[in-house]
Amino acid sequence: MNYLEINALVYGVLQLDNDRKQQIGRRLAAHLGLTPGSLGPDQGIDGETIDHGKRIYFQSKLFRDPLSPGLAAEFFGYLVGYDYDIGIMLSGTRYTNGFRERLEQLLNSDRLKGDIKVHLLSLEDIFGETEVFQNAALDLPPLRDLSNGAWCDFE
Repeated sequence: MNYLEINALVYGVLQLDNDRKQQIGRRLAAHLGLTPGSLGPDQGIDGETIDHGKRIYFQSKLFRDPLSPGLAAEFFGYLVGYDYDIGIMLSGTRYTNGFRERLEQLLNSDRLKGDIKVHLLSLEDIFGETEVFQNAALDLPPLRDLSNGAWCDFE
């Protein structure tokens, strides 16, 4: 897929209403080999699984604007609160420098000593299967191909 096609897909997703964005987030969680979170209130869990003894957490924030530092603290709170080993955050676009800095501070606290691994993805990373996406995929179960209607198994 080329840049123009990826950009059109990202733009299209970002224009959707919140219910449809939640559906996209759940489908992307399934594509990443995770169990999608429930529809509606999901206690902050958009997807999760256990793979090779590692608890994996997925959160999707398909906003039009880059994610801010407050969302880094929220994401971190779920990672620690539910005792996950790996966290995957999906942004609609990008992350602010403040988000990245705040998350880095939290992850490198003396209490954790880097015990939680985090991957920050965007829709562009997933649709374009970028290097960032490929690195995250190394810490995930096998990806699922949902193009043949397999999504119905997760609804």
